[in-house]
Amino acid sequence: SAVFFLPLGETVHCERAVTMFSSRIALSTKMLVGVSIKDIQGATAAVRKAIHLAQPGDKIVALNIPKLVPEMMLSSMNDPGDATEETFAALANLPSRAGTNMQAQIKEAAEKEMQKLGKEISIDYKVTQPSGDVKSGILQACKAEGASMLLIGPGVGGNGSIPPFCVSHAKGITVCIVRDHLE
Repeated sequence: SAVFFLPLGETVHCERAVTMFSSRIALSTKMLVGVSIKDIQGATAAVRKAIHLAQPGDKIVALNIPKLVPEMMLSSMNDPGDATEETFAALANLPSRAGTNMQAQIKEAAEKEMQKLGKEISIDYKVTQPSGDVKSGILQACKAEGASMLLIGPGVGGNGSIPPFCVSHAKGITVCIVRDHLE
């Protein structure tokens, strides 16, 4: 049996240490799951992992921060001056609508996972306004939501740029990059 030395001079045996550690982490944790249109598999895996980690009383927020529509799309139009207000409104709302559709897929996967595990965890699904800086936006959202843990997928093919950014810039939160679905 292993012995652990805890910060306050306590020593405990392995089984008790695991139980204590789990209960300290489990004290009403708020988890934010970054959800991306580009990496739906990673986002789904991250939501499933959050549900696995969650204890009764925990809250999960599944958040999508759409990217702003690039101005290049407008410059590719024959004559942007001919575009109506409705065209601009449609282009501006496109990322948010796509995020809402993806949200339904994530919600379905989460409900199946909770059913499979026999858990009932509070999950909020949110889509923010489009942002030009999604990387910083996700960390700001963690602070705004009061999240102590961020779970995100690794990006398409495990090569996203947001996960390493979050790991290196997150302060005061635990970052978990979920790679369970990759081989």
